[in-house]
Amino acid sequence: MNELTITEYKDIRVLTTQQLAEEYGTDTQVITNNFNRNKERYVLGKHYIALEGVEKREFINQTQIDLGSLKNAKTLYLWTEKGALLHAKSLNTDKAWEVYEYLVDNYFQKPKRQLTDREIMRMQLEMYDEHEERISKLETTMNLDYGQQQELKKVVNSTVVKALGGKNSNAYKKISKKVFSECNRDVQDYFHVNSRNNIPRMKYYEAINYATKWEPCNNTKLAIQDCNNQLNIA
Repeated sequence: MNELTITEYKDIRVLTTQQLAEEYGTDTQVITNNFNRNKERYVLGKHYIALEGVEKREFINQTQIDLGSLKNAKTLYLWTEKGALLHAKSLNTDKAWEVYEYLVDNYFQKPKRQLTDREIMRMQLEMYDEHEERISKLETTMNLDYGQQQELKKVVNSTVVKALGGKNSNAYKKISKKVFSECNRDVQDYFHVNSRNNIPRMKYYEAINYATKWEPCNNTKLAIQDCNNQLNIA
């Protein structure tokens, strides 16, 4: 097999009719005849590229490849990998099929360029940034886990019971439900959630701190005081 000169058009590896004929062990006229007889099977841009005029001259000047007698033809045909397959089918010789397999493995597929140290480092940094972004997103969207929910519940209960004057207080017996509701509502409003359990996990310690320092509103404080004073008077 001849050593192929790499021919590219717009960064796509192609073969000229001359190259294809030499590799398949035939001549350019056979390639041309097979194309003309089966033209309806060939799709422009998929199986072949047709260059004419200025585009043809520029391509010839840039590549400096040997086109033989085809250099003076009106149209210069370049064959893609799929076009080479159709020609192999038309010829249907052992050599054509053997060469086609070789072309697929060693010519049409560009060898991957080895990355430079800088490119490797940039890829690693991008992967790290993506990982950090995923972690940050998880922290933002994940809610409190069960253990955190229970711990926050304990803190809320402790804070509300303390505000009521203890579990044995008259206020606890009469208005504890109202005060618990007020505390939960304040927690939800502060963290912009519809349930205490939906607080973002990343705000767990902030929620604990808020619940620890929470106090009922002034009207509720007065109601607690009135309830507990009634017990003292009695």
